Amino acid sequence: MSSPDAERPADAPGAWRRVALLLFATGWGANHFASLLLVYRQRLALDATAPAILFGMYALGLVPGLVLAGPLSDRFGRRAVVRPGACFALGASAVLGGLGTSFAALLIGRLMYGVGAGAVMSAGAAWLVELSRARPGAGPRRATIALSSGFGLGPLASGVLAQYAPAPTVLPFAVHAALLATVLAIAWRVEDTGGGGSPGRLVRIALDRAGWRGFLRGVAPMAPLVFAFPTISFAALPNLLAGALRGAPLAYTGVLAALTLGAGVLVQPVTARFAPVTAARLGLIAGAAGIALGALAVAAKQPVLLVVVAPILGAAYGITMTAGLQTTQRLARPDARGGITGLYYVLTYVGFAAPYLLALAVRVTTPEVALAVTAGVAIAAALVLTPPRA
Repeated sequence: MSSPDAERPADAPGAWRRVALLLFATGWGANHFASLLLVYRQRLALDATAPAILFGMYALGLVPGLVLAGPLSDRFGRRAVVRPGACFALGASAVLGGLGTSFAALLIGRLMYGVGAGAVMSAGAAWLVELSRARPGAGPRRATIALSSGFGLGPLASGVLAQYAPAPTVLPFAVHAALLATVLAIAWRVEDTGGGGSPGRLVRIALDRAGWRGFLRGVAPMAPLVFAFPTISFAALPNLLAGALRGAPLAYTGVLAALTLGAGVLVQPVTARFAPVTAARLGLIAGAAGIALGALAVAAKQPVLLVVVAPILGAAYGITMTAGLQTTQRLARPDARGGITGLYYVLTYVGFAAPYLLALAVRVTTPEVALAVTAGVAIAAALVLTPPRA
């Protein structure tokens, strides 16, 4: 278990804000790609599963980034991992912007960005938590807000650029590269934390038996649904309604992403009012309701209903993400936060496979049935979730 807040250093407002900006810029680059999927599908003549494959390549890259970066930052310090990870993500954005006419290059770029983003997110979230000691739970909420703001504003900005500006597959990446480079310079010399982990195996999650039991019962059942909710909102549902979208589909997708992730930010006060497992259950139930409403929108072929669905699924994402981070930080030892944070993020990013799984499911059943089953999975996760013992 982690030590009490009273034993920790004071809050470092300037430092944590700079790390939060870096998480924001990384989240921007991770998600703004969602608004460009329709462009790539049209220009490269891709089939319906190709956008989901591109999402999956990003998630595949995240796994080594998240799994390795956390324990490495426990041993060598957060800054030693976050800075090269952000540089690698910057290079990936350049590949995506410069070689966007090739599907193979898109796959490589998304894989690269996943590796870099995974390093920044796992080690960076632990870094932000360790720089945020003013109030219990402040660090996880700040990390969620920083990432969610980037996740939401990135697709909105890129959707508008792709819809109305020239070079829709180049300009969004140029904007992101400039943003990430600027923020990286601002955060380059932030005071380091971590680095106190003992030598040993490279991939090491330092939990005792009780800690593992708490993680498997209080976090693991919920984690894959954390990112399933937003990706269903702005990737799967618009794809299922592609024939009904008119006017400005790229900007519309960006608006959905902004509504989804904006709700994830605005709902954060809820997470401060409840114990983490109670908040997680509320988030899972909200997510099930949002998916059920999405099924109705698909059945009625009414994309306007997604404007209502998006904030519900976004709130579900925001609540479950922070609740999971709070639980993992309570379970982790102070010298091993990076490893457990990385493991948690790995499980959450399993949810990025949701659009692909739904695309496969609708080949053998109706979209409504596939979405109803997904909502049922969320309800089941809420029922089996168990609070870790203190």
